[in-house]
Amino acid sequence: MADFMRDLPLSWRPRDDEHTVSSDWREALADVLDAAAAALDAARAEPRGVAPADAAGAAASEPERLIERLITAATPRHGLFEAPASAPRRTDLRELARATRSGRKVSVRTLSRSVAAYLALARALGATPVLAHRTSGAVALYLAATAHTPIRAVISGHTLRATDAGWTFGRGPTLEAEAVPMVEFLAGQSLVAPRAASAR
Repeated sequence: MADFMRDLPLSWRPRDDEHTVSSDWREALADVLDAAAAALDAARAEPRGVAPADAAGAAASEPERLIERLITAATPRHGLFEAPASAPRRTDLRELARATRSGRKVSVRTLSRSVAAYLALARALGATPVLAHRTSGAVALYLAATAHTPIRAVISGHTLRATDAGWTFGRGPTLEAEAVPMVEFLAGQSLVAPRAASAR
């Protein structure tokens, strides 16, 4: 092959190994659901202080509301999974993870909505959210493209870089943060914006 052909658009240059590239996010979503179930297990095993009676009811209902939000986000077409009426929710999430792995293809949109619900649930439980690097990068890219105007105004004309996950995208001066806080900001769940690389 002539050397100049390597630099042409759609050239005959050797291709990188792309066997892991896919638009199907089933495994990533199932991992998120398993992480949510683990966070629920940890929260229920950890004793907490006694809250006033009225506050206790509100505190108990918030995780349940967020679990419902996560299940809804992860099953946008309905019918993929039906949660047992009497089972603990952490069991529902694990069953949903199993159904997801063997079910239909999952879009990055569904993954992104589910990740946002998982992050909100983890924060409500006082748990540290955990996301695979590939998952956080895909979700951040999707959210950056679909974010509300105030968020787009912050990130427009910038490169976004996760300091702990090895992914970067965009053009312009670099804004950086750890992956989970970056995703939370892009999802509108945090007011803490990524910061200019020179300011860190």
